[in-house]
Amino acid sequence: MKILLVGGGSAGPVAPMLAVAQYIQKDYPKARFLLVGTKYGPEGQMAKALKIDFIFITAGKLRRYFSIKNLISPVQVAIGFFQSLKILKKFKPDCISGTGSFVQVPLVWAAWVMGIPVVLHQQDVAPSLANKLCQLAASKITVSFEIHLKNFASSLGIFYKSSANKVELTGNPVREDLVEGNKEQAIQTFNLNKDFPTLLVLGGGTGAQFINNLIVNSLPQLTKVVQVIHSTGRGKFNLQAAENYHAYEFINNMAEAYAAADIVLARAGMSTITELSYLKKVAIIIPMPNTHQEYNAELLRLLGAAFRIKQSGINSEGLVYLIRQILFDLKLQQDLAKNIRSIMPHNAAEKISKIILNFSKA
Repeated sequence: MKILLVGGGSAGPVAPMLAVAQYIQKDYPKARFLLVGTKYGPEGQMAKALKIDFIFITAGKLRRYFSIKNLISPVQVAIGFFQSLKILKKFKPDCISGTGSFVQVPLVWAAWVMGIPVVLHQQDVAPSLANKLCQLAASKITVSFEIHLKNFASSLGIFYKSSANKVELTGNPVREDLVEGNKEQAIQTFNLNKDFPTLLVLGGGTGAQFINNLIVNSLPQLTKVVQVIHSTGRGKFNLQAAENYHAYEFINNMAEAYAAADIVLARAGMSTITELSYLKKVAIIIPMPNTHQEYNAELLRLLGAAFRIKQSGINSEGLVYLIRQILFDLKLQQDLAKNIRSIMPHNAAEKISKIILNFSKA
């Protein structure tokens, strides 16, 4: 059985697919996986960590604002389409899985031309443009939230019609090994003080420069309140030395990082939110401005599941004050953990795995 995964540019679109791959591998250890992504994103490193083969293609990203780069995007998509045909002919997958990344567009349509079934997943609150562009080529679309059941077309036609046969509510997958983290082991791995609270900072797989700068500028006061594990993103490693501060370009063992964390500061990518929900983590969320992340973060705010802070509304002093507020309010911590746990079902990997296996030669 061969399954091709496509997604990248950031860690968000890749994590759910890897969660599904791990679930399938439990029952089908001989199943072969290939991840197709971008050249410069973190997906290659993520695939390597799980011993999954990786290859990149050219892909054009359509920006929803004026950019000269939009002029060359159609050419890049065309190049990616022919690269995809070559990969599909060589790998011969039984099924393809994508999660809404721009890199999936040429490959999904190449798969449609070759008659290979495609399972797409919509994880974010706002449907991705890539999934919208690929919906008619998809054999099945799985979604994280019930509202998405009406967001996708079931077939060609003038009107979009939801279909119980094509669009299915599953929740968002998360890697099961994330629960295997051991706090005592994590303290040793990250050289932490066991008697001091820990803040885990995640800027996404590519890093968030605003969050990186916020943390570095906060260090003199922040490290008096918490010890910090900081995932800076590739190429954004900060060499500034400070007591109680541990910076990494990329954290391979996220299970231990989460196990160590008392509070998590992160962007509002749905993969990260799903992990926080699965692990019942107290979180401070700073969505990337003017993106789909603002919808994700607003959902958390409305449900009382995390602190949602606008990027324009936070500075070093405010961050330290907020963290102090959370640490000294046990009831608040309990409420946040309970509410974030309940935002979605937690068996999505199993559901999506079964759908992919139905299309595959299991």
